[in-house]
Amino acid sequence: MRMRRTAVAAALAAGIVVPTVATAAVAFAQPATSSAAAQRATAAKAAPKEAKAPKPAKTRKPVRTPFAATGKVTAVDAAAGTVTVLARGGTKDVRKNTVTVTVPDTARVVVNSKRTTLATVTVGAKITITGTRSAGVYTAARVQVAQKPSPVVTPSPTPTVDPTPTVEPTPTVEPTPTEVPTDPTPSTSPIPDADPSGEPTV
Repeated sequence: MRMRRTAVAAALAAGIVVPTVATAAVAFAQPATSSAAAQRATAAKAAPKEAKAPKPAKTRKPVRTPFAATGKVTAVDAAAGTVTVLARGGTKDVRKNTVTVTVPDTARVVVNSKRTTLATVTVGAKITITGTRSAGVYTAARVQVAQKPSPVVTPSPTPTVDPTPTVEPTPTVEPTPTEVPTDPTPSTSPIPDADPSGEPTV
C-alpha cells in the first residue's frame, strides 16, 4: 500500500514539474529580434489611438411573450378591434386583472363553435384568448367565446290603423212647443136657457 502511495505522489509531482520546465525552456529559446518587436509594440501603445466611429446601436426587437386569458367579457369595441376581459385565469401577467386585448383581422374568432367576427361577441360572455404580449400590448391570435345565442327577433307585422269614425254631434233637444192652456170650465153660451138635452125649445 505504501508503494502505491509513493508511485502516485511521484506521478503527480512529475505532472506538475514537467509542464513548468517546458514552458521556461520555450521562453528562453526566443530569438533576439523579438526585443525589437516588443519595442515597436510599446511605442504603438504609447501613441494615441485614432477615434473609431461608434458602432450603431443594435435595435432590439421587442420580445414577444405568449399569454393566455380566461374570463368574462366586460367591453367590446369592434370598430377599434379590442375586447376587454376580466381574467380569472391564464398566465401570471393577466390573471385576476382586467386586460384590453387587440384583436387583429387575422385572429381567429370562434363564437359558440362557429367562426365569426368580433362584432358578434357580447358583454358578459365567457371568453378564452391566446396570443402574444409585446411591450405591454396584448395581441390575440385566437379568441373562443361561449355565449347565450342572441334571440332571433322576427319583425311582427305592423298593425294597420283603421281610420277612427268621426263622431257625429248628438242632436240637441229642441224645446217642445208649449200649448196654450184651455179653460176646463164650460163656456157660457149666449143663450141662457139652453136645454142640455140638445133639443131646441120652442
